[in-house]
Amino acid sequence: MRRFWCVLLAALMAMSCCTGCEKVQEESAYQLFYLDKTETTIVSEAYSPTNDSAEKLVKELIDAMQEAPAEPENRKLLTEGSEIESYTLEKGLLTLNVGAGYLQMERSREVLVRAGLVRAFVQIPEVERVLFLVEGEPLTDSAGREIGVLTADSFVENSGQEIYQYQYATLTLYFANAKGDKLVPETRRVPYSTNLPLERVVVEQLIKGPKEDGHFPVLPDTANVLSVTTSERITYVNFDNTVTDSILNVAEEIPIYAVVNSIAANCKVDKVQFSINGESDVTFREKIQLNQFFEEDFSYLEDDEN
Repeated sequence: MRRFWCVLLAALMAMSCCTGCEKVQEESAYQLFYLDKTETTIVSEAYSPTNDSAEKLVKELIDAMQEAPAEPENRKLLTEGSEIESYTLEKGLLTLNVGAGYLQMERSREVLVRAGLVRAFVQIPEVERVLFLVEGEPLTDSAGREIGVLTADSFVENSGQEIYQYQYATLTLYFANAKGDKLVPETRRVPYSTNLPLERVVVEQLIKGPKEDGHFPVLPDTANVLSVTTSERITYVNFDNTVTDSILNVAEEIPIYAVVNSIAANCKVDKVQFSINGESDVTFREKIQLNQFFEEDFSYLEDDEN
């Protein structure tokens, strides 16, 4: 009998150890990042690395993300000509040197790619920051300024794979006045998922339209937001054609500055750039060039005395 209890105890301990090992392996699993089939959202797939040294793990993640995703609908971050050609890791800084084709991406897509790469590599404990080079030269933004060193906190676009939690935000939104030539503020308190960047919540609330009398829509209720991404205090808003197919009876600038002023009022953002289906080289309502940065402009606010 004593032998029986000893064997049983040993078996239970073995099962406990195995369960513990499985838990450690699950917790230590990495994520590989890709774009969804529309190439407007970052998605992730679980990955179990085989290397443990930082240098080898960087190379392993690079190779893994260049392979076809496990999910057939997902798309690789880096396309032909934009792959990582070399890298260095020193004192927590991972420098990635990509091919010249990287510069051919649309800006809205490039920001997502950059976010996916940073999030992938900072999973490695020895990687604290990431720096991008293109053919050995520093990566720059649309204004020609160097992007510089990035961390996971440099981006607010979530992968969509995280646990949903909700919180409330009191937003100041701008809608059109009766004439459609000025903006009027409206305050509302809304619940939103922490899985969404607040900038996107603001845009979606504008699409839902005003709730107060005397306020009028600035965006068609059929407008579809493809992506909203923020990096270096610049928000990139990517709509599809629906934002231009339905023309509201408002001045050309009103939809633009309703979005810009609303985002600036609620988020830590200095500038906004727009695109339609990923293209910024577009003229909005035959008047406004979208391939520029828009800043908050109070001249479009209606005077309280009017």
